[in-house]
Amino acid sequence: MSHPSPALLTRRRRRRRALLAALVALVVVAAVTIVVAVTRKDAPVPVVVVPDPGDVRASDSLVESMGVAVQLYQQASKYDLLAPALGDLGIRHIRTGGSGAAFFRHVNELHDNYGISTMLVMDPREGYTGRDTVTRGVLPVLDAAEGVEGPNEWDINDELEYEGEPWPEGVRTFQDEMFDAVKGFTDDDADVQAKVRALTVLSPTVADPDAAGQLAGVRCDVAAMHSYPGGDLPDAELTSKWMPSALQLCDGKGVVSTESGYCNTLTPSGCTNQGGVSERASAKYALRHYFEYFRAGVERDYLYNLSTDEWDLFLRPDGTRKPAFAAVASTVDLLADPGAVVNPTRFDVTVSGADDVRHVVLQKRDGSYWLALWTNAISYPAGEECCDVETTRDVTVQLPRTMNATVYAPTFAGTTPVERPGAVQTLAVTVPDEVLLVRLAEAPGATSTPVPTTPSASATTSGTATPEPTATPDAS
Repeated sequence: MSHPSPALLTRRRRRRRALLAALVALVVVAAVTIVVAVTRKDAPVPVVVVPDPGDVRASDSLVESMGVAVQLYQQASKYDLLAPALGDLGIRHIRTGGSGAAFFRHVNELHDNYGISTMLVMDPREGYTGRDTVTRGVLPVLDAAEGVEGPNEWDINDELEYEGEPWPEGVRTFQDEMFDAVKGFTDDDADVQAKVRALTVLSPTVADPDAAGQLAGVRCDVAAMHSYPGGDLPDAELTSKWMPSALQLCDGKGVVSTESGYCNTLTPSGCTNQGGVSERASAKYALRHYFEYFRAGVERDYLYNLSTDEWDLFLRPDGTRKPAFAAVASTVDLLADPGAVVNPTRFDVTVSGADDVRHVVLQKRDGSYWLALWTNAISYPAGEECCDVETTRDVTVQLPRTMNATVYAPTFAGTTPVERPGAVQTLAVTVPDEVLLVRLAEAPGATSTPVPTTPSASATTSGTATPEPTATPDAS
């Protein structure tokens, strides 16, 4: 991971342009390559179509969309600390890169002991070629692997080359070779061959979203992006910049975020110049990040990261667990619902009273609905040694029929209900800038009451007074 300042990015872009100009003067083939790259960069940027927030989706699909990036290779000496933490967190998917016997053993142990599947980052810096990614990097961990991801952020590393080619040609060559190695893999064991070919191939990633156009149409199943919000709201520029940028890759087939998140270094220069937020705020943001990305149609969201470095969202340097750890673990406990896939049934919910309250509707296999609510507000001024900001909005939730309601606040209250409204069809809720989960179960003998026609499952402003944000001492 690397996140340079805008000035550094500008200097590097200038050097890259100078290098490309020299190549034009030297080799005609290089000139053709550059013309193709410019054409791709100037191609229309895809428009993101966000799913209807009122669509009811399976509860377990939210849990399946939650991932964590892990420094498993770089922090191999701390594996005995990281492994049980991952097990307790309950996340089923991690993203990591590395090589060597110890790394492969750890990946396999996480799968065997905790059922964790791994997205493997493949990069020439770990000694891989695109041609040997399967034989050297995948087969040692085949049962634990769920896919491979292309080279990491080469757009800001001008010194890198693959087989004599710099960015972007070197990355495209590596990616083409890796894609062929996976999808064209052959083996005498038909099961092994099928497992390898079924692996998801993610695109390479860029640090600067403007650079994605130089890899437009690269061969992959799903695009990967590193959509850091820079200490801002979890969905900052998600659908306006990050997703359209990524959708230029893989011919618009889909998007996964393999890095994004927050750190807790409270200085403007912290978090590679993005600015950190408090532990309390990052706990709020962690859950909101997962729900915002799920709501926007991102297929999986790997929060960065679980380790013990500056960017660790979940653990302190001594291994003790931050509030974000408990928030995520509690949410997984409440919403996990593995088993046979069931198509959710229609459930029209209207949330009114504040236009910055977001929501998602989920359903479990037992028939219960889970309504997630949160206020999309800043929870900490990034990069400042200041204070947490607590924001609430009063909204009215209108249900299609009378339901038994139970309210949870997993960010700080865990899996214990904070309120039991009982049988209601209209529910008044004070929604904070953290995720609330409202469990809605059928009320015996309940009948539906006609509800005035409003846009299904949309947040609308009804004129209800809403409290202003208030600053409180940093309680992280």
